[in-house]
Amino acid sequence: MPIDDRDYTRGSHPPNCSCVECTNKRLKTLREGTHRSFISNRPRFERSSPRKGANNTVDPKVYVRRPQIPNWLKALLLIFALSIVGLMASSFVGSLIPFWLLFGFSVFYSAEKWLSYYTRKYKIVGRIYRLILNLSLLSLLGLLVWSGALLFTQRFMQNPLVGSLVFLVEIATFIWLCRVVSKNIWRQPSMKLTVFSLICLFFIFSFAGVQPLSDYKDSLFNSISTYFRNVNQPATTPSSSDENSSQPSTIPSSGINSHTGKYENYYLGLVDTSEGYLSGDGCYDNTGNFIVLINNENAVNPSYSQLVSFLRQDKTDQFPYIYTISPPGMYYGTPESHVDLKRIQSIIDGTAQPTNPHVCADFAERLHNNAEMSGIRCAYVSVTLAGYSDPYNYGISSSTGHACNAFQTTDRGLVYIDCTGISDSYGPDNNDKIVDIQVREEYNLEYLFPSGGWYIPSGMMGTVTDFQVIWDGSWGN
Repeated sequence: MPIDDRDYTRGSHPPNCSCVECTNKRLKTLREGTHRSFISNRPRFERSSPRKGANNTVDPKVYVRRPQIPNWLKALLLIFALSIVGLMASSFVGSLIPFWLLFGFSVFYSAEKWLSYYTRKYKIVGRIYRLILNLSLLSLLGLLVWSGALLFTQRFMQNPLVGSLVFLVEIATFIWLCRVVSKNIWRQPSMKLTVFSLICLFFIFSFAGVQPLSDYKDSLFNSISTYFRNVNQPATTPSSSDENSSQPSTIPSSGINSHTGKYENYYLGLVDTSEGYLSGDGCYDNTGNFIVLINNENAVNPSYSQLVSFLRQDKTDQFPYIYTISPPGMYYGTPESHVDLKRIQSIIDGTAQPTNPHVCADFAERLHNNAEMSGIRCAYVSVTLAGYSDPYNYGISSSTGHACNAFQTTDRGLVYIDCTGISDSYGPDNNDKIVDIQVREEYNLEYLFPSGGWYIPSGMMGTVTDFQVIWDGSWGN
């Protein structure tokens, strides 16, 4: 091309001009890296299997773009799938342990494989993640100790083979979780700091009277003091003169018969309903947590005035209600074999006291036993409620279990008493309540001893859908 016909001689250059000036500009642009946006936004294609054209020949230039699933969606799908599997396994085993194991595994695996970027980028997220790891590892260690102790005493689950398999899964999950914690050892807080903080919180809350930590502290200190008292107490052996003495000696009681549940003029019973044996929070039986009814052979039906006098002096209603989540009930063998009969006998003899009641089942259990030991015949009532009118329930229908007591009075017939304490300090001096229980009717309470302007408890309990009155319970059936 003649030099006069080139564009730059007229003051403009074509887009693909190959002169020295335009070439240097393009090279400078490439060196500064402005082409990266083009490279990053360039569509990526992956080679798929070759396709055949219309003439049955292979076309090597055919490409297909594969869709990519976001990492957060992968995590949600894995958690959902393993949660469903865990629920199915829990329904088969009869315990929620498989569900929590698989749920926890899916969460931590997803966080390590697909969501680790966020735990590294945001420091606060990483610290919360490490704290959850530490608490989960400590909880799993406690679960291993608890289930191992029950497994070797053949009380872990109804089927020993299933219990052994669940225990092996717990061990495998614990080993894997230890590896995950070791990979995140560079994060804060450390395991030592977490354990030290938990111990400090336990002592602070226990000495402050927070339940149930306060009861655990009292039980721990009582066990320690009993141990040192027995160690320091010298062993005494009867002398020969005492052995040969002709004075009559007191024959010790043989204790509670484990087969019949009888002891002197008392006999025991467990609350067996259509849904199985009911349990509480270990008010009388702190081993199997079953509701143990202490029945008196000499107990009689009271008059209404006698009942009111007994309830006025009984202190069961003075304990505060403490919402407690009990672990899933599971036992091996008969439920009677898990009841601590020595503790029940000590309570009957008056040398020991039951644990403070926490939930409604404990309150009904304690009032029943106090009444029977006082010579008043009493029944344990299991109630099923539905359709809460609680303002915080937002109109969502729900169903729950409740417990109270019944007395067959000689002048007013069957009287239902609810002695469950309140969770706060607002209420009358006495929390004993009378209730009329009928199916498809509201569970309406009324204070038996109103004071301070309190006549009816605040809030509605719901509608009674079913209830069972258990007078003596069952033992050895």
